[in-house]
Amino acid sequence: MTRTGERSVLPVLAVLAFLAAALAYLPAARALHYATIAVFTRPASWYYALPFVVLLALLHEALVRGVLYGALRRRVRAGLGAPLAAFAGVVAPVAARLWLFPFPAVPWPLVVGQAIVVELPLSLALCLLALATGRWLPGGVALSLLWTARIVIVPTFRGSPLPTLEILAAILAAAVVALVLHKPLTPHREALEELS
Repeated sequence: MTRTGERSVLPVLAVLAFLAAALAYLPAARALHYATIAVFTRPASWYYALPFVVLLALLHEALVRGVLYGALRRRVRAGLGAPLAAFAGVVAPVAARLWLFPFPAVPWPLVVGQAIVVELPLSLALCLLALATGRWLPGGVALSLLWTARIVIVPTFRGSPLPTLEILAAILAAAVVALVLHKPLTPHREALEELS
């Protein structure tokens, strides 16, 4: 396989790996009997809003991983751009989670904390995707597909281990993206090693 061909397939593999890892908590919870899974059981208005959700996810990535991350990489020390952009990229997904998927029986600080701990590694994975590819679009596609899955797949939870499974899946997503994009991220790792 040529180097150009390798580059063109790696973002696709990274997006697929990101989705598989980020949503891995659902089959795990189902297998452990902590959740039941249904598909397309939300009100019809949710599905009419899907194109809007996809556009918002693309816009979010264009702003956070495109504009903000690009500006941060030019202005801050090497290695700080991705974490700062990852923190900035958490705000909208956490707000969307709290608005769309409320848990009234759970204390709100716990819900907010869990949302942040889940969205932060996912945001970091999207930063790694943008860094390795030099574009925000693969991350936009990944985020759009993730939110589409969150709307289409409706889990009914039984028990408290599910938030932990979701956190582990989010951390796995960041690790998997870094593993799939190991080669394109090498020059950036070497630049960091030279600074230390």
